[in-house]
Amino acid sequence: MSTLRPKKRLGQHFLKSPDVIKRIVDLIDPLADQTIVEIGPGRGALTLPLVASGAEVVAVEFDRDTASYLSRRLAKQINLQVVNQDFLKFEPDRIGLTKFTLVGNLPFNITSPVIDWTINHRSVIESACFMVQKEMAARLAARPNSKDWSPLSIFTQLHFEVVHCFDVAPEHFQPKPKVTSTVITLTPKEKVQIKHFAQFEKVVRTSFRHRRKLLVNNLVPDIISQAQTAREILHDLGLPENCRAEQLTTAQFLTLTEHLIVHKIL
Repeated sequence: MSTLRPKKRLGQHFLKSPDVIKRIVDLIDPLADQTIVEIGPGRGALTLPLVASGAEVVAVEFDRDTASYLSRRLAKQINLQVVNQDFLKFEPDRIGLTKFTLVGNLPFNITSPVIDWTINHRSVIESACFMVQKEMAARLAARPNSKDWSPLSIFTQLHFEVVHCFDVAPEHFQPKPKVTSTVITLTPKEKVQIKHFAQFEKVVRTSFRHRRKLLVNNLVPDIISQAQTAREILHDLGLPENCRAEQLTTAQFLTLTEHLIVHKIL
């Protein structure tokens, strides 16, 4: 069987380090009665040990050549299903999946959409283990009052506990990427009830629209018509009028949203 070559246009960087593979598999801790959905399995570096554990593995691969290669390589494995599809269009209920663990080495250009997919499907996800670019991991695990605190941090952490596990240097991939990667885990939190989520999302995204601007200047005029009104609202909530979005906690954004709704501003 010929060796599968990574495709630059798809951002493919195949993991080749046995030590890193083992560390990731140990984090996932696959069990024989477990179902695992793998995003972009590539040449099967993670797929092989996951299948060997006895877990039911569904490998979702966008590239037809890669999917074909993996299907041939693991043709005798009855607990593996290779799905040749864009993962962002993958609907687990269509193949009868009700609970599963999600894993994957994610190309940078689809990381944010995959995180959005994960949030939208959180009711059926038991846990997730992703390898992402280090800067993306920093954003996902960020805390308020840091340069990485963002809407992505807020919406992800509303529903998942994000843990930075370990970094992976470029030499562990073929070809070598130009950046360091990081393995993270996402563990679902207890179901979060937000009464006015659409409004909350609008407030958060608008607040971060221009990171260098003060919060007041981002909120006006799209949400609050006048700057003076915005300053008064921040004062009422105990927030300084010269604060920026990255200084607010998720709880403060929720309080701000409810205040705007109660006063019929939003």
